[in-house]
Amino acid sequence: MSTSLFEALVPYGWSERVRALWGDVGDPDLLPARVVRVERGAAVIVRADGSECTLRSEGPVAVGDWVAAGHDALHHVLPRWSAVTRADPAQSGAQSGTQVLASNVDVVVITAPADRCSASRVERELAVAWDSGARPLVVLTKADLDTAALGRLRTRLTGVTCIGTSAQSGEGLGDLLGEIGPGRTGVLLGPSGAGKSTLVNALLGEAVQATGSVRAGDRRGRHTTSSRQLLCLPGGGVLIDTPGVRSIALVGDVDLDDVFPEIDAMARECRFRDCRHETEPGCAVTDALARGRLEPGRLASFRKLSRESHADRRQHDPVARREAQRLWKLRALEARHHDKRRTG
Repeated sequence: MSTSLFEALVPYGWSERVRALWGDVGDPDLLPARVVRVERGAAVIVRADGSECTLRSEGPVAVGDWVAAGHDALHHVLPRWSAVTRADPAQSGAQSGTQVLASNVDVVVITAPADRCSASRVERELAVAWDSGARPLVVLTKADLDTAALGRLRTRLTGVTCIGTSAQSGEGLGDLLGEIGPGRTGVLLGPSGAGKSTLVNALLGEAVQATGSVRAGDRRGRHTTSSRQLLCLPGGGVLIDTPGVRSIALVGDVDLDDVFPEIDAMARECRFRDCRHETEPGCAVTDALARGRLEPGRLASFRKLSRESHADRRQHDPVARREAQRLWKLRALEARHHDKRRTG
């Protein structure tokens, strides 16, 4: 089926990639649609004719999903090419699961407010973004409140584009729109009070999302966006706005090499291939820290995220748990032998 048959879905991200996925459905009684909101277990979708309706789903769906819709229900979720996930805050322990924040996104826009920018939080969200299969982009909001904040962020983060924006002056908005073009989908991540809804309104050119003030004491915001919502940008492109979240817990054994590329490069010189860069002898990373070649905050953030990621994997994977115990025993034995050789 050609793109022209579903012209009404083009503003919502319909592309050749989606058309190819739809070609495998093969049911003439179903039509493509995209999930724009999820409310109380039901999905709000945009149909092939451009109309919006709410349908029950036979399985879990997420904002951004492409689905096969019947008259009164969703029957299939098309394969996702990316998914932004976190550990489900409603579950814990051995029963913990995964929550999909948004799917089929091309760019994860990580928002950080200039007046209370937390580089360690941005690094955590970068780990989530890289793990999703999409490309991360860091956007400093309220850049006019601290003109030096963008420089500090760019100095700390490597291998990722950082853009400074101001909804008041319009700074950086064109650059951001250029990153989310026709046929592409972006999703906003960030804490409450980061200015996500204000940024969305500035990009749309109208007050679509509710906005609120931040508390004077700690500059933290109040939730104004109550649910994840997919919005069409003027000139093409799609943006998913999300409520602010206090924290995003990593899911599984997340690869941190793209988040900390300089540490990854240093780690290749470590004595132990599985070095954790903590107390192991012959660690090139801790040596770089001692020589002032690595920022302490970067290593502290790397260690925290590594421990969290490995702990989640060990909790849910008995094989990984046994392997971790074996490696720690070997490492402790080798360290004792190394100490004896030094003092012998």
